[in-house]
Amino acid sequence: MPPRTPSPFVPHSKLADRRRSKLPPMSPSTLRQRIANGEFLVIIDGLVVKLNGFIGKHPGGPLAIMHMVGRDATDEVLAMHPKEVIDEVMPRWAVATFVPAEKDGFKVSFVEDMELPYSAARSAVKEEDRTEDGLDYAAIQRDFRQLDQKLKDTGYYKCNYSDYVSDMARNLTFFAVAVSLILYGPHALWTYVVAGVSTALLWQQLAFFAHDLGHNELTGNSKFDMVLGVCIADLLGGLSVGWWKKNHNTHHIVTNDIDNDPDIQHMPFFAISTKFFESRYSTYYNRVMEFDAAARFFISMQDKLYYLIMCFARFNLYFLSWNYMLFSDFAPYRSLELGCIGVFLLWFSHLLSFIPTWPYLLTYIFISHSVSAILHIQITLSHFAMSTESPDPERECFAARQIRTTMDVICPTYFDWFHGGLQYQIEHHLFPRLPRHKLRTIQPMVKEICKRHGLDFLEFSFIDGNVYTMRWLGEIASQVKVYNCREKLESEKMSALKQAISAKN
Repeated sequence: MPPRTPSPFVPHSKLADRRRSKLPPMSPSTLRQRIANGEFLVIIDGLVVKLNGFIGKHPGGPLAIMHMVGRDATDEVLAMHPKEVIDEVMPRWAVATFVPAEKDGFKVSFVEDMELPYSAARSAVKEEDRTEDGLDYAAIQRDFRQLDQKLKDTGYYKCNYSDYVSDMARNLTFFAVAVSLILYGPHALWTYVVAGVSTALLWQQLAFFAHDLGHNELTGNSKFDMVLGVCIADLLGGLSVGWWKKNHNTHHIVTNDIDNDPDIQHMPFFAISTKFFESRYSTYYNRVMEFDAAARFFISMQDKLYYLIMCFARFNLYFLSWNYMLFSDFAPYRSLELGCIGVFLLWFSHLLSFIPTWPYLLTYIFISHSVSAILHIQITLSHFAMSTESPDPERECFAARQIRTTMDVICPTYFDWFHGGLQYQIEHHLFPRLPRHKLRTIQPMVKEICKRHGLDFLEFSFIDGNVYTMRWLGEIASQVKVYNCREKLESEKMSALKQAISAKN
Protein backbone atom coordinates (compact mmCIF):
# COMPACT_ATOMS: atom_id res chain seq x y z
CA MET A 1 0.00 0.00 0.00
CA PRO A 2 1.40 3.50 -0.80
CA PRO A 3 2.27 5.95 1.97
CA ARG A 4 -0.71 7.50 3.71
CA THR A 5 -1.95 10.36 1.54
CA PRO A 6 -1.82 13.77 3.24
CA SER A 7 -5.28 15.11 4.00
CA PRO A 8 -6.48 17.87 1.64
CA PHE A 9 -8.03 19.55 4.70
CA VAL A 10 -4.74 19.73 6.63
CA PRO A 11 -2.55 22.74 5.72
CA HIS A 12 0.86 21.72 4.41
CA SER A 13 4.05 23.72 4.69
CA LYS A 14 6.84 23.63 2.12
CA LEU A 15 9.09 22.15 4.79
CA ALA A 16 6.66 19.26 5.38
CA ASP A 17 6.37 18.57 1.66
CA ARG A 18 10.16 18.59 1.21
CA ARG A 19 10.63 16.23 4.14
CA ARG A 20 7.90 13.93 2.86
CA SER A 21 9.63 13.45 -0.50
CA LYS A 22 12.96 12.48 1.07
CA LEU A 23 11.91 10.21 3.94
CA PRO A 24 11.84 6.37 3.87
CA PRO A 25 8.53 4.51 4.34
CA MET A 26 7.56 2.85 7.64
CA SER A 27 5.06 0.02 8.11
CA PRO A 28 2.86 -0.53 11.18
CA SER A 29 5.00 -3.51 12.27
CA THR A 30 8.18 -1.41 12.12
CA LEU A 31 6.42 1.40 13.97
CA ARG A 32 5.43 -0.97 16.76
CA GLN A 33 8.91 -2.51 16.98
CA ARG A 34 10.61 0.86 17.29
CA ILE A 35 8.10 2.01 19.91
CA ALA A 36 8.79 -1.18 21.88
CA ASN A 37 12.49 -0.23 21.75
CA GLY A 38 11.79 3.10 23.43
CA GLU A 39 11.09 5.55 20.61
CA PHE A 40 8.23 8.02 20.94
CA LEU A 41 6.78 7.80 17.43
CA VAL A 42 3.61 9.67 16.49
CA ILE A 43 1.88 9.84 13.09
CA ILE A 44 1.01 13.37 11.95
CA ASP A 45 -0.59 13.77 8.53
CA GLY A 46 1.23 10.81 7.04
CA LEU A 47 4.61 11.61 8.62
CA VAL A 48 6.12 9.50 11.41
CA VAL A 49 7.50 11.99 13.92
CA LYS A 50 10.07 10.97 16.53
CA LEU A 51 9.63 13.12 19.64
CA ASN A 52 12.17 11.73 22.12
CA GLY A 53 14.20 14.94 21.89
CA PHE A 54 11.15 17.20 22.10
CA ILE A 55 9.09 15.56 24.82
CA GLY A 56 10.80 17.43 27.66
CA LYS A 57 10.29 20.75 25.88
CA HIS A 58 6.64 20.34 24.96
CA PRO A 59 4.69 23.30 26.44
CA GLY A 60 1.66 21.10 27.07
CA GLY A 61 3.65 18.60 29.13
CA PRO A 62 5.14 15.20 28.23
CA LEU A 63 1.99 13.14 28.79
CA ALA A 64 0.14 14.88 25.97
CA ILE A 65 2.77 13.38 23.64
CA MET A 66 3.07 10.02 25.36
CA HIS A 67 -0.65 9.31 24.98
CA MET A 68 -0.33 9.81 21.22
CA VAL A 69 2.57 7.40 20.71
CA GLY A 70 1.67 4.84 18.05
CA ARG A 71 -1.42 6.78 17.00
CA ASP A 72 -2.40 9.04 14.14
CA ALA A 73 -2.47 12.30 16.10
CA THR A 74 -3.18 14.61 13.16
CA ASP A 75 -6.49 15.85 14.52
CA GLU A 76 -5.20 16.26 18.07
CA VAL A 77 -2.19 18.26 16.83
CA LEU A 78 -4.38 20.46 14.61
CA ALA A 79 -6.80 21.08 17.46
CA MET A 80 -4.24 21.95 20.13
CA HIS A 81 -1.49 23.81 18.25
CA PRO A 82 -1.11 27.05 16.30
CA LYS A 83 -0.26 26.88 12.59
CA GLU A 84 3.45 27.69 12.97
CA VAL A 85 3.98 24.61 15.14
CA ILE A 86 2.44 22.39 12.50
CA ASP A 87 4.30 24.09 9.64
CA GLU A 88 7.75 24.54 11.15
CA VAL A 89 8.25 22.41 14.27
CA MET A 90 6.61 19.04 13.60
CA PRO A 91 8.22 18.35 10.17
CA ARG A 92 11.72 18.80 11.64
CA TRP A 93 11.19 15.73 13.81
CA ALA A 94 9.88 13.49 11.00
CA VAL A 95 11.82 10.26 10.39
CA ALA A 96 9.59 8.41 7.89
CA THR A 97 6.37 8.42 5.93
CA PHE A 98 3.73 6.06 7.26
CA VAL A 99 2.55 3.18 5.05
CA PRO A 100 -0.52 1.52 6.65
CA ALA A 101 -1.42 -2.09 5.94
CA GLU A 102 -4.14 -2.30 3.31
CA LYS A 103 -6.10 -4.87 5.33
CA ASP A 104 -6.39 -2.45 8.28
CA GLY A 105 -8.58 0.06 6.47
CA PHE A 106 -9.24 3.24 8.44
CA LYS A 107 -7.31 3.14 11.70
CA VAL A 108 -6.01 5.74 14.17
CA SER A 109 -4.22 3.54 16.73
CA PHE A 110 -1.66 0.82 16.11
CA VAL A 111 -0.65 0.07 19.72
CA GLU A 112 -3.85 -0.73 21.63
CA ASP A 113 -2.61 -4.25 22.38
CA MET A 114 0.85 -3.09 23.50
CA GLU A 115 1.87 -2.67 27.15
CA LEU A 116 3.17 0.90 27.23
CA PRO A 117 4.36 1.99 30.70
CA TYR A 118 3.47 5.65 30.16
CA SER A 119 0.03 5.30 28.56
CA ALA A 120 -2.56 2.64 29.33
CA ALA A 121 -4.60 1.21 26.47
CA ARG A 122 -7.81 3.16 25.92
CA SER A 123 -10.70 1.96 28.06
CA ALA A 124 -12.85 -0.12 25.74
CA VAL A 125 -16.19 -1.85 25.77
CA LYS A 126 -15.67 -5.58 26.36
CA GLU A 127 -15.49 -7.56 23.15
CA GLU A 128 -18.56 -9.62 24.03
CA ASP A 129 -20.58 -6.48 24.78
CA ARG A 130 -19.72 -4.62 21.61
CA THR A 131 -22.39 -3.89 19.06
CA GLU A 132 -22.01 -2.65 15.51
CA ASP A 133 -22.49 1.10 15.85
CA GLY A 134 -22.48 1.67 12.11
CA LEU A 135 -20.37 4.82 12.39
CA ASP A 136 -18.15 5.77 9.47
CA TYR A 137 -15.19 7.20 11.37
CA ALA A 138 -13.31 8.15 8.20
CA ALA A 139 -16.28 10.23 7.00
CA ILE A 140 -16.75 11.80 10.44
CA GLN A 141 -13.08 12.75 10.50
CA ARG A 142 -13.30 14.21 6.97
CA ASP A 143 -16.37 16.33 7.72
CA PHE A 144 -14.98 17.79 10.93
CA ARG A 145 -11.68 18.57 9.23
CA GLN A 146 -13.63 20.37 6.53
CA LEU A 147 -15.51 22.34 9.18
CA ASP A 148 -12.26 23.23 10.96
CA GLN A 149 -10.76 24.53 7.71
CA LYS A 150 -13.93 26.50 6.99
CA LEU A 151 -13.73 28.14 10.43
CA LYS A 152 -10.11 29.09 9.78
CA ASP A 153 -10.81 30.44 6.31
CA THR A 154 -13.74 32.57 7.51
CA GLY A 155 -11.88 34.12 10.46
CA TYR A 156 -13.54 32.32 13.35
CA TYR A 157 -10.17 31.67 14.99
CA LYS A 158 -9.37 35.39 15.19
CA CYS A 159 -10.21 36.76 18.62
CA ASN A 160 -12.44 39.82 18.74
CA TYR A 161 -10.94 41.66 21.70
CA SER A 162 -14.08 43.72 22.17
CA ASP A 163 -15.78 40.52 23.35
CA TYR A 164 -13.67 40.78 26.51
CA VAL A 165 -14.66 44.37 27.37
CA SER A 166 -17.76 43.35 29.31
CA ASP A 167 -15.86 40.45 30.88
CA MET A 168 -13.12 42.75 32.17
CA ALA A 169 -15.68 45.27 33.46
CA ARG A 170 -17.50 42.48 35.28
CA ASN A 171 -14.27 41.17 36.83
CA LEU A 172 -13.24 44.64 37.99
CA THR A 173 -16.69 45.05 39.55
CA PHE A 174 -16.44 41.77 41.46
CA PHE A 175 -12.94 42.70 42.67
CA ALA A 176 -13.98 46.23 43.67
CA VAL A 177 -17.08 45.03 45.55
CA ALA A 178 -15.14 42.40 47.52
CA VAL A 179 -12.24 44.69 48.44
CA SER A 180 -14.34 47.78 49.22
CA LEU A 181 -16.73 45.84 51.44
CA ILE A 182 -13.87 44.35 53.45
CA LEU A 183 -12.06 47.69 53.75
CA TYR A 184 -14.96 50.08 54.18
CA GLY A 185 -18.14 48.06 54.73
CA PRO A 186 -19.98 47.86 58.06
CA HIS A 187 -18.87 45.12 60.44
CA ALA A 188 -21.90 42.95 59.81
CA LEU A 189 -22.43 39.38 58.66
CA TRP A 190 -23.97 40.39 55.33
CA THR A 191 -20.85 42.41 54.47
CA TYR A 192 -18.60 39.36 54.50
CA VAL A 193 -21.20 37.10 52.89
CA VAL A 194 -21.55 39.48 49.92
CA ALA A 195 -17.76 39.99 49.78
CA GLY A 196 -17.29 36.20 49.76
CA VAL A 197 -19.79 35.69 46.94
CA SER A 198 -18.17 38.47 44.93
CA THR A 199 -14.72 36.93 45.45
CA ALA A 200 -15.98 33.50 44.35
CA LEU A 201 -17.49 34.97 41.18
CA LEU A 202 -14.22 36.80 40.47
CA TRP A 203 -12.28 33.55 40.81
CA GLN A 204 -14.80 31.80 38.56
CA GLN A 205 -14.46 34.43 35.84
CA LEU A 206 -10.66 34.48 36.14
CA ALA A 207 -10.67 30.72 35.64
CA PHE A 208 -12.57 31.18 32.38
CA PHE A 209 -10.06 33.80 31.21
CA ALA A 210 -7.09 31.65 32.21
CA HIS A 211 -8.71 28.77 30.35
CA ASP A 212 -8.87 30.93 27.21
CA LEU A 213 -5.24 31.93 27.60
CA GLY A 214 -4.11 28.36 28.24
CA HIS A 215 -5.62 27.38 24.90
CA ASN A 216 -4.03 30.40 23.16
CA GLU A 217 -7.44 31.73 22.22
CA LEU A 218 -6.51 35.36 22.88
CA THR A 219 -3.48 36.14 20.68
CA GLY A 220 -2.49 32.74 19.31
CA ASN A 221 1.01 33.29 20.74
CA SER A 222 1.47 30.48 23.25
CA LYS A 223 4.22 32.13 25.31
CA PHE A 224 2.50 35.52 25.56
CA ASP A 225 -0.88 34.01 26.44
CA MET A 226 0.67 31.69 29.02
CA VAL A 227 2.67 34.45 30.75
CA LEU A 228 -0.39 36.71 30.78
CA GLY A 229 -2.44 33.87 32.26
CA VAL A 230 0.10 33.34 35.04
CA CYS A 231 0.34 37.06 35.81
CA ILE A 232 -3.43 37.40 36.10
CA ALA A 233 -4.76 34.08 37.44
CA ASP A 234 -1.88 33.18 39.78
CA LEU A 235 -1.69 36.73 41.08
CA LEU A 236 -5.41 37.19 41.72
CA GLY A 237 -6.55 33.61 42.28
CA GLY A 238 -3.60 31.87 43.92
CA LEU A 239 -3.76 28.80 41.66
CA SER A 240 -1.11 27.54 39.25
CA VAL A 241 -1.95 28.00 35.57
CA GLY A 242 1.03 25.76 34.74
CA TRP A 243 -0.48 22.91 36.76
CA TRP A 244 -3.83 23.47 35.09
CA LYS A 245 -2.32 23.48 31.57
CA LYS A 246 -0.45 20.21 32.13
CA ASN A 247 -3.57 18.61 33.59
CA HIS A 248 -5.98 20.08 31.06
CA ASN A 249 -3.98 19.23 27.93
CA THR A 250 -3.85 15.62 29.07
CA HIS A 251 -7.62 15.73 29.63
CA HIS A 252 -8.22 16.97 26.08
CA ILE A 253 -6.05 14.23 24.58
CA VAL A 254 -7.55 11.27 26.52
CA THR A 255 -10.96 12.63 27.52
CA ASN A 256 -12.81 10.43 30.03
CA ASP A 257 -10.31 7.60 29.80
CA ILE A 258 -10.29 5.90 33.19
CA ASP A 259 -6.55 5.23 33.44
CA ASN A 260 -5.24 8.34 31.69
CA ASP A 261 -7.57 11.34 32.22
CA PRO A 262 -6.86 13.18 35.51
CA ASP A 263 -10.13 15.12 35.27
CA ILE A 264 -12.14 12.01 36.19
CA GLN A 265 -9.64 10.52 38.66
CA HIS A 266 -10.99 11.66 42.01
CA MET A 267 -10.57 8.62 44.24
CA PRO A 268 -11.47 8.13 47.05
CA PHE A 269 -14.33 10.64 46.72
CA PHE A 270 -15.84 9.96 43.29
CA ALA A 271 -16.00 7.15 40.75
CA ILE A 272 -17.85 7.60 37.46
CA SER A 273 -17.44 3.97 36.43
CA THR A 274 -17.41 0.64 38.26
CA LYS A 275 -14.00 0.05 36.67
CA PHE A 276 -12.59 2.26 39.40
CA PHE A 277 -13.52 -0.55 41.82
CA GLU A 278 -10.59 -2.48 40.29
CA SER A 279 -7.99 -0.16 41.91
CA ARG A 280 -6.73 1.09 38.56
CA TYR A 281 -3.31 2.63 37.96
CA SER A 282 -3.28 6.33 37.04
CA THR A 283 -0.70 7.19 34.38
CA TYR A 284 -1.08 10.86 35.32
CA TYR A 285 -0.50 10.55 39.08
CA ASN A 286 1.76 7.49 38.76
CA ARG A 287 0.00 5.60 41.52
CA VAL A 288 -2.74 3.08 42.08
CA MET A 289 -6.15 4.61 42.75
CA GLU A 290 -7.01 2.31 45.65
CA PHE A 291 -10.59 1.18 46.08
CA ASP A 292 -10.05 0.94 49.83
CA ALA A 293 -12.35 1.37 52.81
CA ALA A 294 -12.38 5.17 52.49
CA ALA A 295 -13.24 4.94 48.78
CA ARG A 296 -16.05 2.47 49.45
CA PHE A 297 -17.50 4.79 52.09
CA PHE A 298 -17.42 7.99 50.03
CA ILE A 299 -18.38 6.44 46.68
CA SER A 300 -21.33 4.58 48.22
CA MET A 301 -22.75 8.04 49.04
CA GLN A 302 -21.17 10.11 46.27
CA ASP A 303 -24.48 11.34 44.85
CA LYS A 304 -25.45 12.62 48.31
CA LEU A 305 -22.02 14.10 49.14
CA TYR A 306 -21.29 15.59 45.70
CA TYR A 307 -22.26 19.21 46.42
CA LEU A 308 -20.76 19.18 49.91
CA ILE A 309 -17.41 17.91 48.61
CA MET A 310 -17.45 20.49 45.82
CA CYS A 311 -17.63 23.22 48.46
CA PHE A 312 -14.09 22.27 49.49
CA ALA A 313 -12.70 21.48 46.04
CA ARG A 314 -10.73 24.72 45.76
CA PHE A 315 -8.56 23.72 48.73
CA ASN A 316 -7.54 20.63 46.78
CA LEU A 317 -6.53 22.87 43.87
CA TYR A 318 -4.23 24.84 46.20
CA PHE A 319 -2.56 21.58 47.18
CA LEU A 320 -2.21 20.40 43.58
CA SER A 321 -0.82 23.77 42.52
CA TRP A 322 1.88 23.81 45.19
CA ASN A 323 2.71 20.16 44.63
CA TYR A 324 3.20 20.93 40.93
CA MET A 325 5.30 24.05 41.47
CA LEU A 326 7.58 22.48 44.07
CA PHE A 327 7.96 18.90 42.88
CA SER A 328 6.97 18.53 39.23
CA ASP A 329 9.72 17.55 36.80
CA PHE A 330 7.96 19.68 34.21
CA ALA A 331 7.22 23.26 35.32
CA PRO A 332 8.53 25.68 32.66
CA TYR A 333 7.19 28.78 34.43
CA ARG A 334 8.04 27.66 37.97
CA SER A 335 9.85 30.83 39.08
CA LEU A 336 7.23 33.18 37.64
CA GLU A 337 4.40 31.19 39.21
CA LEU A 338 6.05 30.99 42.61
CA GLY A 339 6.58 34.74 42.50
CA CYS A 340 3.02 35.54 41.44
CA ILE A 341 1.42 33.21 43.98
CA GLY A 342 3.77 34.60 46.64
CA VAL A 343 2.44 38.07 45.85
CA PHE A 344 -1.12 36.68 46.00
CA LEU A 345 -0.48 35.34 49.49
CA LEU A 346 0.86 38.72 50.58
CA TRP A 347 -1.96 40.91 49.27
CA PHE A 348 -4.73 38.44 50.13
CA SER A 349 -3.52 37.87 53.71
CA HIS A 350 -3.17 41.64 54.12
CA LEU A 351 -6.76 42.08 52.92
CA LEU A 352 -7.95 39.44 55.39
CA SER A 353 -6.26 41.33 58.21
CA PHE A 354 -8.95 44.03 57.86
CA ILE A 355 -11.70 41.61 58.89
CA PRO A 356 -12.19 42.39 62.59
CA THR A 357 -13.25 39.08 64.16
CA TRP A 358 -12.56 35.38 63.69
CA PRO A 359 -16.22 34.50 63.01
CA TYR A 360 -16.39 37.10 60.24
CA LEU A 361 -13.04 35.95 58.85
CA LEU A 362 -14.11 32.31 58.77
CA THR A 363 -17.43 33.32 57.23
CA TYR A 364 -15.69 35.16 54.39
CA ILE A 365 -13.23 32.31 53.72
CA PHE A 366 -15.99 29.69 53.81
CA ILE A 367 -18.35 31.64 51.53
CA SER A 368 -15.67 32.60 48.99
CA HIS A 369 -14.45 29.00 48.73
CA SER A 370 -17.79 27.18 48.97
CA VAL A 371 -19.51 29.37 46.36
CA SER A 372 -16.53 28.50 44.12
CA ALA A 373 -18.16 25.07 43.99
CA ILE A 374 -20.23 26.45 41.11
CA LEU A 375 -17.13 26.37 38.89
CA HIS A 376 -16.26 22.80 39.88
CA ILE A 377 -19.82 21.69 39.21
CA GLN A 378 -19.70 23.35 35.79
CA ILE A 379 -16.45 21.55 34.98
CA THR A 380 -17.52 18.07 36.11
CA LEU A 381 -21.02 18.34 34.67
CA SER A 382 -19.72 18.06 31.13
CA HIS A 383 -18.04 14.68 31.64
CA PHE A 384 -19.00 12.84 34.83
CA ALA A 385 -22.08 11.13 33.37
CA MET A 386 -20.59 10.54 29.93
CA SER A 387 -19.08 7.44 28.35
CA THR A 388 -15.72 6.16 29.61
CA GLU A 389 -15.40 3.24 27.18
CA SER A 390 -14.72 3.40 23.46
CA PRO A 391 -16.71 1.14 21.13
CA ASP A 392 -13.59 0.81 18.94
CA PRO A 393 -10.31 2.28 20.33
CA GLU A 394 -8.37 1.42 17.17
CA ARG A 395 -10.71 3.30 14.80
CA GLU A 396 -12.63 5.88 16.79
CA CYS A 397 -11.49 9.26 15.48
CA PHE A 398 -10.80 12.36 17.56
CA ALA A 399 -14.12 14.08 16.78
CA ALA A 400 -16.25 11.01 17.55
CA ARG A 401 -14.42 10.50 20.84
CA GLN A 402 -14.97 14.10 21.96
CA ILE A 403 -18.69 13.97 21.17
CA ARG A 404 -19.09 10.60 22.94
CA THR A 405 -17.44 11.82 26.15
CA THR A 406 -18.85 15.35 26.44
CA MET A 407 -22.19 17.13 26.93
CA ASP A 408 -23.40 20.69 26.34
CA VAL A 409 -25.42 22.85 28.72
CA ILE A 410 -28.35 24.83 27.34
CA CYS A 411 -28.52 28.42 28.52
CA PRO A 412 -29.90 31.74 27.25
CA THR A 413 -27.50 34.15 25.51
CA TYR A 414 -27.64 36.69 28.33
CA PHE A 415 -26.33 34.03 30.74
CA ASP A 416 -23.32 32.96 28.65
CA TRP A 417 -21.00 34.99 30.89
CA PHE A 418 -21.92 32.81 33.88
CA HIS A 419 -20.79 29.60 32.15
CA GLY A 420 -17.75 31.13 30.46
CA GLY A 421 -17.85 28.86 27.43
CA LEU A 422 -18.06 25.68 29.50
CA GLN A 423 -21.67 25.28 28.36
CA TYR A 424 -20.35 24.50 24.85
CA GLN A 425 -17.99 21.72 25.88
CA ILE A 426 -18.58 19.62 22.77
CA GLU A 427 -17.67 22.52 20.50
CA HIS A 428 -14.74 23.47 22.73
CA HIS A 429 -13.36 19.93 22.75
CA LEU A 430 -13.61 19.75 18.97
CA PHE A 431 -12.00 23.17 18.45
CA PRO A 432 -10.17 24.03 21.69
CA ARG A 433 -8.36 27.10 20.31
CA LEU A 434 -11.54 28.70 19.00
CA PRO A 435 -12.39 31.85 21.04
CA ARG A 436 -15.18 30.94 23.44
CA HIS A 437 -17.38 33.87 22.44
CA LYS A 438 -17.83 32.18 19.04
CA LEU A 439 -18.77 28.72 20.28
CA ARG A 440 -22.50 29.47 20.29
CA THR A 441 -22.42 30.36 16.58
CA ILE A 442 -20.78 27.09 15.51
CA GLN A 443 -23.05 24.80 17.55
CA PRO A 444 -25.60 24.40 14.70
CA MET A 445 -22.78 23.39 12.34
CA VAL A 446 -21.60 20.71 14.77
CA LYS A 447 -25.14 19.46 15.35
CA GLU A 448 -25.70 19.14 11.60
CA ILE A 449 -22.63 16.90 11.18
CA CYS A 450 -23.64 14.82 14.20
CA LYS A 451 -27.12 14.31 12.76
CA ARG A 452 -25.67 13.37 9.37
CA HIS A 453 -23.49 10.63 10.90
CA GLY A 454 -25.80 9.37 13.65
CA LEU A 455 -23.67 10.75 16.50
CA ASP A 456 -25.49 11.42 19.77
CA PHE A 457 -25.25 15.12 20.61
CA LEU A 458 -26.16 15.36 24.29
CA GLU A 459 -27.30 18.64 25.85
CA PHE A 460 -29.29 19.53 28.96
CA SER A 461 -30.27 22.63 30.85
CA PHE A 462 -28.02 23.32 33.84
CA ILE A 463 -30.63 21.91 36.24
CA ASP A 464 -31.42 18.83 34.13
CA GLY A 465 -27.69 18.25 33.64
CA ASN A 466 -27.24 18.18 37.40
CA VAL A 467 -30.13 15.71 37.77
CA TYR A 468 -28.71 13.51 35.01
CA THR A 469 -25.26 13.52 36.61
CA MET A 470 -26.59 12.82 40.12
CA ARG A 471 -28.58 9.85 38.81
CA TRP A 472 -25.46 8.45 37.19
CA LEU A 473 -23.37 8.94 40.33
CA GLY A 474 -26.18 7.31 42.31
CA GLU A 475 -26.16 4.32 39.95
CA ILE A 476 -22.42 3.83 40.51
CA ALA A 477 -22.90 4.33 44.27
CA SER A 478 -25.50 1.56 44.37
CA GLN A 479 -23.00 -0.83 42.79
CA VAL A 480 -20.63 -0.50 45.76
CA LYS A 481 -23.03 -2.55 47.91
CA VAL A 482 -23.33 -5.15 45.16
CA TYR A 483 -19.54 -5.27 44.82
CA ASN A 484 -19.09 -5.68 48.60
CA CYS A 485 -21.63 -8.53 48.71
CA ARG A 486 -19.99 -10.29 45.78
CA GLU A 487 -16.56 -9.88 47.38
CA LYS A 488 -17.89 -11.26 50.70
CA LEU A 489 -19.42 -14.29 48.98
CA GLU A 490 -16.20 -15.03 47.13
CA SER A 491 -14.25 -14.69 50.36
CA GLU A 492 -16.63 -17.12 52.13
CA LYS A 493 -16.36 -19.61 49.25
CA MET A 494 -12.57 -19.44 49.36
CA SER A 495 -12.59 -19.88 53.13
CA ALA A 496 -14.92 -22.90 52.85
CA LEU A 497 -12.71 -24.41 50.15
CA LYS A 498 -9.60 -24.01 52.30
CA GLN A 499 -11.38 -25.65 55.24
CA ALA A 500 -12.50 -28.55 53.06
CA ILE A 501 -8.94 -29.09 51.78
CA SER A 502 -7.59 -28.85 55.33
CA ALA A 503 -10.16 -31.45 56.57
CA LYS A 504 -9.18 -33.93 53.84
CA ASN A 505 -5.53 -33.62 54.83
